[in-house]
Amino acid sequence: MRSLSHRRLGAVRHAGRVSGDLAATLERVVAPTAGRYVAVAAAATRAGATASLTSGVRDAERGGAVDEHTVFEIGSVTKVFTALLLADQVVAGAVVLAEPLQALLPDVVIPVRGRPVTLLDLATHTSGFPRLPPGLVRQALRHRDDPYARFTEDDLHAALERVKPKREPGGKWSYSNFGAAVLGHALARRAGTTYDRLLAERVTGPLGLADTVLALRPDQEDRRAHGHTRRGRPTDDWSMPAMPGMGALHSTVTDLTTFLRAQLDPESTPLAEAIRMTREPRAGREPMQVALGWLVSPMPKGGPVVHWHNGGTGGARSWAGFSVADDTTCVVLTTGQRSPDQLGFDVLRSR
Repeated sequence: MRSLSHRRLGAVRHAGRVSGDLAATLERVVAPTAGRYVAVAAAATRAGATASLTSGVRDAERGGAVDEHTVFEIGSVTKVFTALLLADQVVAGAVVLAEPLQALLPDVVIPVRGRPVTLLDLATHTSGFPRLPPGLVRQALRHRDDPYARFTEDDLHAALERVKPKREPGGKWSYSNFGAAVLGHALARRAGTTYDRLLAERVTGPLGLADTVLALRPDQEDRRAHGHTRRGRPTDDWSMPAMPGMGALHSTVTDLTTFLRAQLDPESTPLAEAIRMTREPRAGREPMQVALGWLVSPMPKGGPVVHWHNGGTGGARSWAGFSVADDTTCVVLTTGQRSPDQLGFDVLRSR
């Protein structure tokens, strides 16, 4: 194991069944940017070989070195888990992709424009729903430190009844946190449980992702990377009690690497059919298409197609992606408010 100092942030480490080429790629692409973040953890795999790189501290005030088991908020990367949960429920026969949302929420009167919104529309951002629920923005502006914390299930239902879809469902895709939140909520309602319990039972449990959770256990609190502002000041995690399916998960680079490897080798998992279902592009046009949860596009500046998603909260940023053609995955998790997206694409593009 080698170490390379980066300002006051700590050390860069490589771990796992290390590929020299991948380790060199992470060091060349990610290491020079480590000073931009309070904490950064990155991992990549190619053809079974792995490498990871970590740098910084979990808390700018209290310290604590970052490693491969440091727990980060992953923001909207949560959406690919919600989409896989949908696919799993389709395979299990609990729902169908073309099923109207109204059927899962019979006590909520959902406006119709053209035709009813379906579960597929929600998972591919083609529902016509706005980016955020009606009524949330004003509330969020009053509580910028934790903008979703006071938005309740009743508020979510009221927003659904008030929503004015921007267009008929099934057409042009337009990114909607609201749609993903409603999808997670509706799946849990149909199953008669909560989103976190359903996800643990059907997705994270079967895939062995013990550190991918909504509510942190005590041992995870001890490993948590606290969010930080652009100026490096600590900030609280965001809570989303009524809308977890859009962005409330925490995870580690170790768990997310396992999750991405499952996308490349679904037959090695108990969710093979569901995983294959999520990878198929269903909306949009090249160069940007949408599968179930995943965004699908060629790598910038040319290269094979990548399935990817990014995420952001008040104090953390995330990126996860994979290339089936190259048998390659990459995860980058950070605290601070600078996007790591380009780092993820650059790692996947590197040879």
